[in-house]
Amino acid sequence: MNKDTVLDKGYVIATILNVFFLLGLIFISHFENLYILILYVILMGINAIYLVVKVMNFKKNN
Repeated sequence: MNKDTVLDKGYVIATILNVFFLLGLIFISHFENLYILILYVILMGINAIYLVVKVMNFKKNN
């Protein structure tokens, strides 16, 4: 895999997952179960942190 590009497989998969997580949040919030919602938001946060760290590492290397 080319190390000069930020758009590797992990980044693309994480970005697509983030979009699905945001769309799924609409349906998850209708369950009105706070425990499921908290776990879902934590999972979204972990994915978002991964994306931010990935981009920061890319910008630091350039």
